[in-house]
Amino acid sequence: MSSSKQTNISASDKALITDLDKQIRSYVQEYGTRKDSELLDQAISDIGQYHENQKRKSGQPFIIHPLRVASYICRAGLDAPTVVAALLHDIIEDTSITHEDINERYGSWYADIVTGLTKIKKPESPENLTVDNLDATYQRMLKTMVQDVRALFIKLFDRLDNMRDMDAMPRDKQRRISLETLNIYVPIAERLGLTQICQEHTELCFKLLYPKRYQKTLIEIDDLKKDRISTIKAMKDSLQNNLEKQKFAYHNVEPLYVHPSSRIQESGPIDHILEGFRIVVKNSLDCFQALGIVHTNYYVIPLKIRDYISNPLWNGYEGIQTELRMEGEQTLIEIVSEEMLTKNQYGIMAHWSGSPTELADYYRIYLSQLDQMAGDKDVRMLDVMSYVQSDQVQVYSPEGDMLVFPQGSTVLDFAYGIHTELGNHCIGALVNPSSVGTTKKRVPRERQLFTGEALQIITDKGVHPKEEWLNQVKTAKSRSQIKRAVEQQKVLNVRNSGRALLERKLREKGEELSVEKWIKSMMVKSALKAENLTANQFFQEIGLQKRPLQQFLRKYKLLHFESSGRLKKMIRPEFWGNVFGGDKNIFLIDDVQNPLIRLANCCFPIPGDKILGFIHDDKEIEIHLADCPKIINNKKLTQSRLIPIDVSWNISKKISRSHVIHLHVIDGTGILFQITKIIKDAGVAIIYSESAEKNKKEADILIKLEPVSWPVFHKIVEKLRPLKFVKKIWE
Repeated sequence: MSSSKQTNISASDKALITDLDKQIRSYVQEYGTRKDSELLDQAISDIGQYHENQKRKSGQPFIIHPLRVASYICRAGLDAPTVVAALLHDIIEDTSITHEDINERYGSWYADIVTGLTKIKKPESPENLTVDNLDATYQRMLKTMVQDVRALFIKLFDRLDNMRDMDAMPRDKQRRISLETLNIYVPIAERLGLTQICQEHTELCFKLLYPKRYQKTLIEIDDLKKDRISTIKAMKDSLQNNLEKQKFAYHNVEPLYVHPSSRIQESGPIDHILEGFRIVVKNSLDCFQALGIVHTNYYVIPLKIRDYISNPLWNGYEGIQTELRMEGEQTLIEIVSEEMLTKNQYGIMAHWSGSPTELADYYRIYLSQLDQMAGDKDVRMLDVMSYVQSDQVQVYSPEGDMLVFPQGSTVLDFAYGIHTELGNHCIGALVNPSSVGTTKKRVPRERQLFTGEALQIITDKGVHPKEEWLNQVKTAKSRSQIKRAVEQQKVLNVRNSGRALLERKLREKGEELSVEKWIKSMMVKSALKAENLTANQFFQEIGLQKRPLQQFLRKYKLLHFESSGRLKKMIRPEFWGNVFGGDKNIFLIDDVQNPLIRLANCCFPIPGDKILGFIHDDKEIEIHLADCPKIINNKKLTQSRLIPIDVSWNISKKISRSHVIHLHVIDGTGILFQITKIIKDAGVAIIYSESAEKNKKEADILIKLEPVSWPVFHKIVEKLRPLKFVKKIWE
C-alpha cells in the first residue's frame, strides 16, 4: 500500500497493515493463480481507497479489519478467491461501491458473495426497523452462505474479529451483538463441526455478556487445575505406560479440561475440571487397537462405548469414546486419529478440500436443508434458527442415506425431507424395512423419529395434505410444503367449481362444444386476452365468484344471447301476442338445456318442482321455485324488468341421464354419511364424489350419480334440501 493511504496512522498500525498485507500476498502467490494475484492487487487497492478515511470504534484504521479477516482465511487454508472476497466483504455496506461495480471489476461470483454478506441498511426511523427487514437480512445472508460455503467462513471470521475488537463499543451494542452471535452464529458453527471457532465465539460472548462471572470462572478453572495437577499427571502417565508396554506407537495423550465456553449457561460453582483424556493415534485401525489396550488394563464402565468412526455424528465428529475407572474416578477416554482430530476441530472446513461438491454427506445434507428453508418466502428467520439450534436425530433411508432432523421430528418430516410428493401422499412408514423378525413394523406419519432407525415411506395417491397435518410436523420446510399443497388444492377445487359453472351455462344455452374446446376457440381466446386472463385464472375467478359469468359472456357476445328480441323470434308469434295481450298461455319446458331457459341460481329449480317463470330482458325465460324467497320478498323483480309467464314442466319421465349434485354445506360430523345414505336409499349408485373445504366452517360437495329418470332425481333432491347443514343444492 502506498504511504498516501497511511497518513495519520500510528506506527504500530502501519506495521500491522504491512505485516497483514505481506502475509496475504505471500499466501495467494503460493496457492493461487496469476489471475487471483491480479484480483488481490485490485482488492487491496480498492479497500485502501474506499476505506481510507474510515476508522473502527477502537480508533484503528478500518482497513485493518478486512485485512485481518483475509489473514484468518489464509490460516484456515481456504482458496485464493475466498481471500479476495474476504477483503471486499464490507465494501458495499460501508462505501459507495455497488453490486454492479463489483461485478464489473471482479466478476459475478464476487459480486454475489459480497452482496449476500452485506446487511440491509438500517432505516433512519426505528419504526421502520421491522421484523421483515431483519428476516430479509438474515435470509439473504444465510442463503448466500449455504449456496457457497466459503461465504460462511468469511462471515464467521468477520464476526470473530468484530467480537475480539468489541471493548470500544457501547455496552448495549456489545450485548446485542453478543446475543446475536450466541443465538445464530454459534449454533451454525456447532452444527458444521467448527469446534475451535465455536468455542472462541462462545467464550467472547461469555466475556462480554457476563464479565464478572467470566473472570470468576477463569479463576476457578485455574485453581482447580493447580489442586489436581498431580492426580491428572498420574492418570496421564498411567495411560502412556500401558500403551508403551504393548509397544503401541501413539502420537499423544492429553488431558481435556473444562473450557470456559461450556460455563456460559452455568452460574453455580465448577464441580470438576477434568473432562477426560484424548489419545491421538496414527489411523482408524490404531483407534480400535488402542481401545483394546485400555479396556484390558482398566475397569470399563458398561454400556459406555460409543463408536463414532463407523457412524459419525450429525456434525461430522469421528472417534471412539469409552469410560473407564481410573484413580477411583469415572473418566472419559476419547480415541482419535490425527486426521480425525483435525476434522473434529475444523469440521466442514477440514472436509471442504477446495470444492463445495466434495463436502461430506452430513454437511451437504445440513446445508441443503438450510438452503431450502432460507429460500422459502413463508419461512421466517426464527424458524430457521429454531432448526439450527435444536438437538438433532439421525435417520436413514432404506438405501442407507443419512438424513438429519431436529429432535421431535416425525415420519411426515422424514417423507418431506426426501421428496415433496412422498410427503404429500404419506400415510406412514416401515421402520427398519430390511430387518427380519419383529423389529420391522409399520408406524403412522405423526410418529416421532429416533436416532439410528431406517424408514421406508408408505404412500397412498388418494391422500392429500390437510391443515391438520401442520400439527404433525416439526420442521419449517414440512410446514411450508403442507401449506403450499393445501393452498394449491383449494385453488384446484375453485377452478373445478368454475369449470362446472361454465359447463352448466354452456348446456343451458345450447352450446354443443365441450368446455375444453369452447375455451380454446378464437372468440374466447380474444376475450380472455382482452381481460388479461389465462384459462385457469378465468375458471378460478368464476369459482370464487369474483367475475360474474353472465356479464362476461354478454360483454364479449360469446353465446349469442345478446341479440335483442331473441326470445320473441323463437316463440311462435301467437303465443308472444297472447302474453302481452293478457290471455294466459302456458310455456312448456321440455328441455332444461333449452337456450331459452335459465334456471335461477338463487333457488336452483329442477324438473318436478313447482315453478314460476319470468321473461328476462326479452332474452330468456328465468325459472324460479314457486316459493323462491327472492321472488316473494322482492317486489321490484316483478316489475318492468321481469315479465311473469306461466310455465310448466313437460319432461318425459322415461328420460334417464347422469346427474351431478352440487351441495354447499356447513361442515360437520357425519354429513357425507347422511347424504350418501339418502342417495343409496333411493336405489341410486354414486359414480364418484369429491369435497373441498371452502373455509373452516363450510365446504362444497360434488356427487355424480348413475343415469336415472327425473322423478327419481327429484325425489333425492327433495330429501336433501331440508337437511339443516345444506345451504345450497343444485344440479
